[in-house]
Amino acid sequence: MFRGIHFRRSWRYIYINSNNFTKLPQRSYNVYTKIRCTPLTALRNHDRYLSTDKTVEHIVDSVLDQSTYEKVCAITLDGLNEYMERLVETVDYLPGSDIGYSDGVLTVNLGPKHGVYVINRQTPNKQIWLSSPVSGPKRYDFVGPKTGEKGKWLYRHDDETLHDLLQQELQPIFKDQKLDFSELPYSS
Repeated sequence: MFRGIHFRRSWRYIYINSNNFTKLPQRSYNVYTKIRCTPLTALRNHDRYLSTDKTVEHIVDSVLDQSTYEKVCAITLDGLNEYMERLVETVDYLPGSDIGYSDGVLTVNLGPKHGVYVINRQTPNKQIWLSSPVSGPKRYDFVGPKTGEKGKWLYRHDDETLHDLLQQELQPIFKDQKLDFSELPYSS
């Protein structure tokens, strides 16, 4: 369908549809009262092939079905819960520390000195969200085969996994213990 665009001259501005305007240059100019627009048939959706110099893993946040997401998420959070409970039980220098896990929300309170980590599933987005007192909020997508057999939770902005970030941030707190989050499910 064809449509015309009408311009109206007012001082040194051209009004398009009376909402948008464009400032004209100081020099002399001609004002066209009507411009004929033709449809652009060349602008169609075409497949684009992109390449990168590094291997890009398949992010399956939109392909992962709901039951597989729930399974992978539950296994990940259960593993983190058990590991964190073992860590907190073995130390006596974290007064007020507590671990809580309920309805897909893992709360790791490491006392007033180190703060609270909250790790929870975000079902509508098929993500795991982390709130860290050190690095702030992050959203992790599952990367791996859509069957959910193996994979990891990856933060797209810096390509760091959930388990790697926890390893980095918690090792200084549990300084007398050797942490190894890579042994947990879906850590790599």
